Amino acid sequence: MTTDHQTARQQEPSGLRPWVTRAAERVLDTPYLKVRREEVLLPDGTLIPDYYIIENRGWVGIVPLTSDGRFLLNRQYKHGIGLEVLEFPAGAIDPHEDDPLLTAHRELMEETGYSVAAEKIELLAHMYANPTGAQTRIWWYLARDVEKTGEQKVDPREVIENLLVTPRELLALIHSGHFAVQGQIAAAYMALERLGYLRASF
Repeated sequence: MTTDHQTARQQEPSGLRPWVTRAAERVLDTPYLKVRREEVLLPDGTLIPDYYIIENRGWVGIVPLTSDGRFLLNRQYKHGIGLEVLEFPAGAIDPHEDDPLLTAHRELMEETGYSVAAEKIELLAHMYANPTGAQTRIWWYLARDVEKTGEQKVDPREVIENLLVTPRELLALIHSGHFAVQGQIAAAYMALERLGYLRASF
């Protein structure tokens, strides 16, 4: 699965020499987490016998905006930190999904019951999450004029409460630390800029 964004980044020239993988084995293989251990040779000749990398197909995030200009958020408990967080809808790319856009439509409906017309969703950004220890790529989409057309179909381990906030309220949540997941903050600012709420002063 390759996008134009991904291809462009891979083809950027660089003077840095990549590490050489001499051996690799998967040391953890579950439906929820896969980890690979590599023996890698650095450009200066240093050998690292046990470099661990989290494997996945990447995930997708959606910044949903209603026709009256409000952002749709999720409030959800995250056991990794033992806290509730506010986020935009997001989720992993399933094995059968070869286009992140398919994941975007599915995740939006599953987590919120909202949908978006094909001509109202656009790529917002392509990002990396923890490039030091994971191969995770993230595709962010801006979905305009989303509408409630169904019901949530979340995983039994997920309990998600949806809420709508104005652009001003979203900024206040960011600055107060209530909307605090780093990649989500980046997507929020990029969406606010794309929508014309934020403008560069230089």
